[in-house]
Amino acid sequence: MTKKHTTKSAFTLVELLTAISIISILIAILLPSLSGARNRGRITKCEANLRELAHAALRYVSQHDDTFPVAADCSGGSCVFWNGHQYFGWNGRIQNPSGNIWVRPVNGELGLQPTEPASSAARIAECPADSGAPGETGVSDPVYQALGSSYPMNPILCQGRYSDWAYRKADLNLSQILQPSRKLLVADHVGFGLTFDGYWTAIRPGWHDRGRPSAVAAFIDGHAEYLQGIGSVREWQWYGEASGPDFVRQLPKKVAWTVMPGAE
Repeated sequence: MTKKHTTKSAFTLVELLTAISIISILIAILLPSLSGARNRGRITKCEANLRELAHAALRYVSQHDDTFPVAADCSGGSCVFWNGHQYFGWNGRIQNPSGNIWVRPVNGELGLQPTEPASSAARIAECPADSGAPGETGVSDPVYQALGSSYPMNPILCQGRYSDWAYRKADLNLSQILQPSRKLLVADHVGFGLTFDGYWTAIRPGWHDRGRPSAVAAFIDGHAEYLQGIGSVREWQWYGEASGPDFVRQLPKKVAWTVMPGAE
């Protein structure tokens, strides 16, 4: 009888390094695609959130004499507004400038409570890409955590005859809106130019794209879309009664605002 000697085959060092190199190349090729898919998913969720918020706001309008909600803290004798974040969401960690909680009139249409939702499914006012805006909130928390909502409503549309936005004498009726499919109703924070300093079209790089201006917005007709580029929204699209840039050029005759060059 003879014995058979078997030898176990194994990878050589060269083969192992070659396999590792191939895997590394494949990962490098696939990572951008995976990252892009995740970002597209966040944008899609953001669009869904904004459509629901826009429809809730429109339901509110239909039940309140066809007028848009006005959210203000008038406890100090004058009404206080701040960046339109006070229409829906939870109370947030930062009080309003009067030291009180925010007024959120559209919460009733959404079934939201003033406390932070424990379930992520109830965080309809949270943008999944919300990475904060320390320059505006003073904290590094996401805007949703700081102010209770990642999404402001259009303050010019909702507060036209109040406080610093008093350029019209009466509330704007929904039936008076011109071109509702092009008029902004609600958007994520970066879509609002952040500081309302006149740069209404200043969609900035941020939550959805670190390199290019981008934002998600919902319009008065209820549709939502992903906007890319600083010129994606014109200043006149914030004013419900405006039909084009001529309205913006006439604004200095109505209010003591400076219309920034290129903001039409």
